[in-house]
Amino acid sequence: MILRNKSTSIAAAIATVSLLAAAPAQAAIDCDTIRMVVPWKAGGGTDRVGRGLAAALEKQSGKSVIVDNISGASSASGSIKAIQAEPNGCTILMNGTTEILAFMTFTQDLPFKLDNMRSVGAFYVTPTWMLSNNKRGYGNLQNFVEASKAKPGKLTVGVGGAAGAHMVMAAAVKGALDLDVRIVPFSGGADLKKALLANQVDAGVIHSPVLLKEIKAGMIDVLATGGSLKDIEHEPLRSMPTLQSQDIDVKMSVLRAVFVPKATPDDIVAELAGWIEAATTDPEFVAFGKQFGFPPTWMAGDELQADLNDGVKFFNTTYENYIKAK
Repeated sequence: MILRNKSTSIAAAIATVSLLAAAPAQAAIDCDTIRMVVPWKAGGGTDRVGRGLAAALEKQSGKSVIVDNISGASSASGSIKAIQAEPNGCTILMNGTTEILAFMTFTQDLPFKLDNMRSVGAFYVTPTWMLSNNKRGYGNLQNFVEASKAKPGKLTVGVGGAAGAHMVMAAAVKGALDLDVRIVPFSGGADLKKALLANQVDAGVIHSPVLLKEIKAGMIDVLATGGSLKDIEHEPLRSMPTLQSQDIDVKMSVLRAVFVPKATPDDIVAELAGWIEAATTDPEFVAFGKQFGFPPTWMAGDELQADLNDGVKFFNTTYENYIKAK
């Protein structure tokens, strides 16, 4: 009788262990809906990329993902609100790295520092480029530089605003090459785009893939790029050298990425990262990305944080040397 009871106990224990092993792991993020704060108005490039990610993220997480557009102060308003949320993974921030770096550089006394958030990972990278209307006839950066030397103070470089990433790259190129050109701020990327198409400026600095359609049509030339174009959906541009590869110390790309409040636990960050990394291979999101100009690509949180730290140094140095002094 005792042996039968012992056998029964062992069998029960084995059955219990088997059931525990078969049970699904407890999800770290305990909410049915993830709120993705996109700190820009609906319809812009970052918003469109964010909505593409949201659709793919729903598939990977099994949760609803809603996009909450909280615009204002060059994306600072929504960014600050998102990183002040509960650190439970149910509210996340999706923004471009250059936009975060820009408002940190140009706006004083903001309640926002990189130390206030954790980098989950980047999923979409678009270099910042320098364009020119084909009618100007520059064709490449060297010809633009030579033209600026022949007409000191005459050539114009348009940017999307006086206090943004476009301005930083334009000022950095101007300073690195000692160019005597005038930087002309417009009231947003849309106005700069119109000016380039209307041939109203000699060149313009804006984030790719803006005007890619017109580049393919031969209306707009790419003079320079702040990051690699090896994955762009236009084969002739894939081998274009970056500014850094030409010994010009300027590097700039927008990394669309996800961030969470600093106190967010490791297991929640890891779960989000796993879902987002998987989302970059979702067929529909890949198709969306390629149609937009680049396929999605994954960058882990540690690498993203290192890129942000380098960006802080570059933005601050450029601001102090070439923008603030002017």
